[in-house]
Amino acid sequence: METISLSIQEKKAITELNLTLEHRQKWIKVHAAEYLIWAGYPEAALKEFLKEEKIHSNEPQYRIGIWRVLVQAEKEPAHKKMWLKKIYDAYKDMSGPDRTHATETLAKLKQPVANLFPQVTAKTLASSDRNLQAYALWASSFGSDCLMDKNRQKFIDMALTDTNLIIRKISAFVLRQSKGLNLHQWERLTSSALSLEKTDHTYLTFLATSLVTAPVGADSKKLLRINDLLIKDVKKYTAGQRTELSQALAEKGDKSHLEILQGFINDENSEGIYDPSSDEGADLRAAAAYAILKIKSDKEK
Repeated sequence: METISLSIQEKKAITELNLTLEHRQKWIKVHAAEYLIWAGYPEAALKEFLKEEKIHSNEPQYRIGIWRVLVQAEKEPAHKKMWLKKIYDAYKDMSGPDRTHATETLAKLKQPVANLFPQVTAKTLASSDRNLQAYALWASSFGSDCLMDKNRQKFIDMALTDTNLIIRKISAFVLRQSKGLNLHQWERLTSSALSLEKTDHTYLTFLATSLVTAPVGADSKKLLRINDLLIKDVKKYTAGQRTELSQALAEKGDKSHLEILQGFINDENSEGIYDPSSDEGADLRAAAAYAILKIKSDKEK
């Protein structure tokens, strides 16, 4: 097996993720674990979250995050199946406390819930809880290309026109995860993103979504403009905005973005914006570390 030597920057990024995994709690720990798994280093995540499962297996919501990590970190199919079944059970428990988290997680794991649990999924899609309903729509897309295309259009419409800001942001997140936009859909989304004022709550979200979802043949001039707008005021971004940018750059960034990402890890320009010792600071550094690893990895391919 070929051994690839890591750069100093990559080694520091891995160290940052391991520190976050070891010292942070709950969802920040989950995010760090997933970044390590996606970067090709699942061992520490598996070890840490087997311990977390023993301690927090009865804690609603967070246990879904634990099982989500274990499904991805486990190599043994039987073990993966065991953790996945726990998430299935939480999803099927219509009166349980884990419904929204389980639904979102099954969508992230690309489980075809509409085929596996059609009655539960139909009821979930009809929920009065808008967030749950949105995640159910995403989860129900898997298992059918036709349904995926149909629901993608629904998410574009919700992202652009829904009156609920959270639903608009969830819809944009789903589009970044599922991708597959055609040129017409991307142009519609991008025209909206480029028309937003910097003060709009969806400004960075929509620009990042346009960057990540750009299909083959997308207007290169618009992509350059999107990139320029995303990084123009980066020093003024909140920790959450910097995290969102880092996640987008993990997918579409290149070596020109490495300095910005390293600045995030170093907590540059954080004074008066966020506390580097806070959870949001740790979450940002983890996202930036993963983006660096991803860009470096893609460059070597």
